[in-house]
Amino acid sequence: MRRHQRRRGSPERETGEGMSQHPHLFSRYCMHCGQRLISAVPEGDTRRRLVCFDCGFVHYINPRPVAAVIPVSERGEVLLVRRDIEPRRGTWVFPGGFMDLGETAEEAARRETREEAHLEVGELKLLGVYTRTAPGIVLIVYEGQAIGTPSAGHETSEVAWFAPEAIPWGSLAFDSTVAALRDWARKHGHPVPDDLPSPADL
Repeated sequence: MRRHQRRRGSPERETGEGMSQHPHLFSRYCMHCGQRLISAVPEGDTRRRLVCFDCGFVHYINPRPVAAVIPVSERGEVLLVRRDIEPRRGTWVFPGGFMDLGETAEEAARRETREEAHLEVGELKLLGVYTRTAPGIVLIVYEGQAIGTPSAGHETSEVAWFAPEAIPWGSLAFDSTVAALRDWARKHGHPVPDDLPSPADL
């Protein structure tokens, strides 16, 4: 494992992935007329939604897309970053984050890799799509050849290269992190532990 820690004095930003609930669940008033939203099952629907009974607007709460990359070195190592924000501060994850309006998934994945690891990646190949239902997140994960020398960004305290057999399975941030790295390892013929830990159990 090869590590690179962030220099002291780097800026931090306490926003990003990992809200325990979808932020739109906290909406209370209609964005069209300003009246209070009520939890109800709209006509022709089967689920409870936030509904405005004054203008009829239905406030749908949709999943939020997250794009990420597993950067791979010429040696076949994977780059992971240590989170310096909550939730799961101090755990390892590959670079990734929420897509911005107007971005493609690939553009968002590249941007997040630059922001979190100061690294570029070559051609991106789709590894898989993973769903975290509790926070309402759909994670799109790519793999790509690393270009340049990484360093910690404003949401990460450290970056490190891990050989496939040295991936820190017990210190990964999310279930989706475990699932994507497991799929990557199996795809490239690397061994995977039989009993992978669940981050929720750590």
